[in-house]
Amino acid sequence: MTIPKLKKVFLLILATGLMYAVPAAAQFSVDLDIKSRYIWRGADFGNSPSIQPELSYALGGLEVGFWAAYATNGDPEGTEVDLWASYTHETDAGSFSVYATDYTFPVHHTGMIGAETWLDSDAHFIELGLGYAGTDALPISVFAGMFVHNDNDNSVYIELGYDADPVGFFLGFTPFESEAYGTSGAGIINLGITGTRELIITDNFSLGLSSSLIVNPYAENAHMLVGISF
Repeated sequence: MTIPKLKKVFLLILATGLMYAVPAAAQFSVDLDIKSRYIWRGADFGNSPSIQPELSYALGGLEVGFWAAYATNGDPEGTEVDLWASYTHETDAGSFSVYATDYTFPVHHTGMIGAETWLDSDAHFIELGLGYAGTDALPISVFAGMFVHNDNDNSVYIELGYDADPVGFFLGFTPFESEAYGTSGAGIINLGITGTRELIITDNFSLGLSSSLIVNPYAENAHMLVGISF
């Protein structure tokens, strides 16, 4: 899939979302996370604390946004700027979502093709995904995504989650060989637990605190990280 074709995917999601979103009110969101490490699907990106800003726009079930990560040690392996879009349909049985994400890496990243600039096609990795989030009575989640651009393996990732607030459990795996995920076949690459709590600073201001234990059984590696959300 080329970059122009990706634009058609985003436009299709946008058009579909607008059909269902009206007359819902639009909303902009600005968020910032600071994490002791950027761990993505069991892999350490940048090997340092990471600053992760996000800007998003929601209109009914449609949401589009930008998300980025910057390693505080300046390691280009930890630099990422993503464009994403999603549409979520709520039902009594839970919510169903479709996703399109353009992961961009202006410089070489482990397991992926290198690039010189953000405009270079080799800097873009396109993933399409489907997700389900359960109800309060059945707080489970399922996500399945597949890379459709710039990945010769068309890597597939599937994640199962269970939310026992304030603690959540997750298990992520790839069912096939994937250079991007560093597997020669099927393997569990992202297994762990995350705990969250709210730190109330004033009546009008609070911070989100999270801590995660993440294990990559396939790579025989483990990470413990903490994060603050503004």
